[in-house]
Amino acid sequence: MNLADREESTSTSAPAPIAQWSLDRQSFMPGGETPEDIIHRFDISSHPLGQKLEFKSAYPALALLLISAFFSMWVWGQYPGYELWSARAADVFGKGEYWRLLTTLFVHADLAHLLANSGLFLVFGLFLRQYFGTWAFPTLSLLGGILTTALALGTYDPQVKLIGASGMVYLMAALWLLLFWKYADYLSWIQRSMRTLAFILVVLAPSQIEPQVSYRTHAIGLALGFFLGWLSSPWLKPISVPQAKSHPDQPIYSSEL
Repeated sequence: MNLADREESTSTSAPAPIAQWSLDRQSFMPGGETPEDIIHRFDISSHPLGQKLEFKSAYPALALLLISAFFSMWVWGQYPGYELWSARAADVFGKGEYWRLLTTLFVHADLAHLLANSGLFLVFGLFLRQYFGTWAFPTLSLLGGILTTALALGTYDPQVKLIGASGMVYLMAALWLLLFWKYADYLSWIQRSMRTLAFILVVLAPSQIEPQVSYRTHAIGLALGFFLGWLSSPWLKPISVPQAKSHPDQPIYSSEL
C-alpha cells in the first residue's frame, strides 16, 4: 500500500492501520505524508528481519570461536602445530590431505590475527543464524569457507601456506549482504544497495596493504559469498516472525533511518 495514495482523514478516533509485512515487495515512498502517516508508517518488528536479536543465536558462532581460540593457542606454543593444521596446495592436492581445508580455518598466526577475525565472525554468525537458520550458519558458511580455501590455494604456489578464517568471514559477510538486499523489503532497493556498497567500502575494503595478508583469499571469499547467496536465495528465506498480539491503540514508530 503506497502511503501517497492513502485517503486523508480528519478523524482522530482511530489510528491509521498498521502495515503487516510479508516477503512480497511493498513500497513506502516519502512525499505527501502527514505526521500521523509517519508515526503509523509501519511496524518493522513484524518483518522477519526486524526481529530482536537473541543471544542464543550466537551460540554456534561462540562455540566455533572458542574452538578456534583453543587450536590457535595450542599451535602458538609449538611450531609443528602449524604443520599439522595449516593448508598448502602441496599437502592438500599433492598428498590428498583434504581435511586441512577445514582445520586451517581454526588456526591463526597470533592473537592479533585471531581478534581481527573474531568480531565480524561473531556478528555475521549471529545474523545468519538468527534470521536464516542453521543452514546459513554454520552449515553453508563452513562449506563456503572450505571451498574458499581450496580455490585460493589453487591460485598460489604449492608451498604457500594459508591459515585463518578471514576468507570464510568475507564469505559470511557477502552472504548476509546479498540476503539482506533481497529480503529487507521495508527499504527501497536504492537504500539497500547504498547500505550494502557503503559497508563493503568502509568495513571490508582494506585501508592498507600488508604483505602477510592474503587479500586474494578475501576477494575469493567475498565473490563466492555473493554467488552462494544468489544461488540459495530462492529457498533460503528469513525465518518467519511468530504471531504476536495486536495492540491497535499503540502508535507504531518508524525505525527507518
